[in-house]
Amino acid sequence: MKLNYCPILSVLIAATVVMFTTSCLSVSDKQTAVHREAAQQRLQAAHMQPDDLGRRGFGMRHELTPEQLAELRDVRVFAGADEAHISRIMHLMGSNYSWYASDASLRSKTGVLILSHGLGHQGDKQLRASVQDSPSDIPTTFAFGMSMTTSEHIQLALDELMVAGVERVVVVPVLSTRHNSLMRQWKYIFSLDPDPEYTYVPKVVGPAEIIFSDALDDHPVVGKIVADHAREISHDPEAEEVIIVGHGPVDADDNAEQLALMENIAAYLRADRDYAAVHVATLQDDAPREVRMANFQKLRQRVTEARDAGRDVIIVTNLLGSRIVQSSLRRGLSGLAYRYNFKGLIEHEDFVDWIEASVEENITGS
Repeated sequence: MKLNYCPILSVLIAATVVMFTTSCLSVSDKQTAVHREAAQQRLQAAHMQPDDLGRRGFGMRHELTPEQLAELRDVRVFAGADEAHISRIMHLMGSNYSWYASDASLRSKTGVLILSHGLGHQGDKQLRASVQDSPSDIPTTFAFGMSMTTSEHIQLALDELMVAGVERVVVVPVLSTRHNSLMRQWKYIFSLDPDPEYTYVPKVVGPAEIIFSDALDDHPVVGKIVADHAREISHDPEAEEVIIVGHGPVDADDNAEQLALMENIAAYLRADRDYAAVHVATLQDDAPREVRMANFQKLRQRVTEARDAGRDVIIVTNLLGSRIVQSSLRRGLSGLAYRYNFKGLIEHEDFVDWIEASVEENITGS
């Protein structure tokens, strides 16, 4: 016999089911719901509405409070700098902004946040496009910028993932080395380091689980890309000396660690072809002038000695983009003969493989 419930009774039963389901939610489930609601509210803030390309915060100026200016004066990057110099550097920096890379309808419990210091307008677009061209069922977003005086763009990127249902985030720092002041600032923002490298920006609030992966360092994909870039302009390996040039951290200890990692990259080139020699060098392009000039002098000497020995010189880099320190390099080596592959790592078709490997390794190992 079919039972016919009256409408009122049906409503009461439905309400009881909802109340019972809600009461059964765990504490973590309730916290997730609260965080997701807060994320939605932050994304709806008027000053952070996306532009026509979907970028949140793009074009916003770097504003320094007196407290932040005082903090930056104590940073190694700005050692001895006056207010005018710091303000000029901040003005030259690109925006701190978030840029979602997945379809808005995609839902998953795992998400990916890619951090980058910014590679210029075209470089940012190229990096994002390379990720979009690689099919994925994992919501992915970017946070671009140096994060010196703000973490809002990183929070927005996490918010975008939380709204997509993400409960676990793999954070991929797109940096050539872990020995980097920005890496330490990012780790502070994610509560992995106790003190900031720049200023005391707010720490981010995210999903229940955040996995922070490694920088590029001497990953095999980097070795392959740099070897390919050298091969592209090589004519007679046995008569050629290759110099791998990196940006280089300001701090001397960081720079020494970076050079050691680059020696591991050089090993890939030595195994790839029988070059006469493979060397590594850093410019420390953000360091004081006397440090930069000393590095260029050593580099010029290396090129000159190779030429005097009758060898051609090939210069490649482990730089991410093609517009980072290339102009400085051209000026510093003015008047010398060498061949230079201007391509950055992100321009290689295999670069996205490193991002995918970082995500897969961390998901599998967690």
